[in-house]
Amino acid sequence: MPDVADLRPNLERWLALLVRYWAFNMTMIHDRGSNWPGFGYSDDEKAKLQSIARQVPAIEYYVWLAIVVVLYLLILTVVVLLGMECLIHAIGGEQNMSQTPAPVFFLQLALDMGVSLSLGLPAAMLPAAALTGRWMQVAAKDLPDRATTAHFFHRLWWQITRTALLLLAALIPLWIFVPADSKFWLIARVVLPLLSPAVTALTAAYYFGARLRRSAAPA
Repeated sequence: MPDVADLRPNLERWLALLVRYWAFNMTMIHDRGSNWPGFGYSDDEKAKLQSIARQVPAIEYYVWLAIVVVLYLLILTVVVLLGMECLIHAIGGEQNMSQTPAPVFFLQLALDMGVSLSLGLPAAMLPAAALTGRWMQVAAKDLPDRATTAHFFHRLWWQITRTALLLLAALIPLWIFVPADSKFWLIARVVLPLLSPAVTALTAAYYFGARLRRSAAPA
């Protein structure tokens, strides 16, 4: 097994590549005079993202985007299938699907969306960035510095986390209509199995992001 210290330089490079392609993505949005809800940036941050994006060839970005789409669709398929399996297990078998209350079914679909955003999107973007950077032979000098990488990765982590939390908050009305005798089994067999990987992934991302910010801070 490789030592964690041996993996750190690679991880920092992958995060810098992710910021590189994310900067290109957001600059395209900003150049059109629009913003993504929940993914806002200050004028100074927009200027910094634009300066990073200028160094990215369009073909390189579109290669990254294509890989992200393929990986995300694969992850989304796995999450939806896993969520359905959890629901079937919670209700006692596929034969009981016809008697399942509609709020329970929609709750499972909404959980799938939350997990796909908080876990699936980063899990697609980061390896796509690593692969694209390797195939395109992106040099270290063309990457954002450590402080810039730490800042924008933390911003992206918080934006994804906040959006996922808002999606979960939107589930409260659905939860109210779930029959009381089903709530315990849904928590134990659907909610926890689906949310645990997402919480673990976001916590790990925060940990690595915080370490990168500390190492990038001036002494």
